[in-house]
Amino acid sequence: MKKSTIILAVMAILLSGCKAQQKAIEAQRSEISWSAFCAARGYDRNDNTWQATNEYLDTWCGSAAEEAALVAAGVEP
Repeated sequence: MKKSTIILAVMAILLSGCKAQQKAIEAQRSEISWSAFCAARGYDRNDNTWQATNEYLDTWCGSAAEEAALVAAGVEP
């Protein structure tokens, strides 16, 4: 019983570490994507208006330009 509890605890710790790392990678991708979008479209990086956000979501996310920006930054799209 103790052995299985220890194994489950170790597995939980390992999985939580993987999830934290994945969240950090996603945050990095988002930051690179937003920065590249702002540079390409002439928006300020701190511009969170409806127009900028809508254009980002409608035309940038998932586009070839976004993928090129991520690859240029050394991040897998």
